[in-house]
Amino acid sequence: MVLGLSPAVFIISLSAILSLALTLVHKFATDQVLMRELKKELKNLQQKMRESRDNPDKVKEISSKLNATNLKYMKQSFRPMFITIIPFILIFNVLRKIYAGVIVIPFPFTLPLLGDSLGWLGTYFIASIIFTTVFRKLFKVV
Repeated sequence: MVLGLSPAVFIISLSAILSLALTLVHKFATDQVLMRELKKELKNLQQKMRESRDNPDKVKEISSKLNATNLKYMKQSFRPMFITIIPFILIFNVLRKIYAGVIVIPFPFTLPLLGDSLGWLGTYFIASIIFTTVFRKLFKVV
């Protein structure tokens, strides 16, 4: 037990805190207006590409625009990753040492690929997907 909390409560709470922190870093470390514009442009170019399948020259032209736009989008997306990667590596290393071999969420049945329980990483992963989705919608982060 960490802080007197069961492993499941601690991992899920930590997941919520880290998801919130990551969402806020993402919001303030990227140009959200530019990200929205690039996302719209990518969608638009993908649609044009589907419509122009029969014209190889047009597909090539659209593809180069798509790649350039995607590169701009990725450059924006990498900024928050560079800010958070070292703290996350340190946190995950500590969690791995504390919860190695600990069953965090036992199942009353066996699931394919998962088995009959979730460890700390599986619990964190599932909880973080849920929390990150909620926080991104709440804070309108692209």
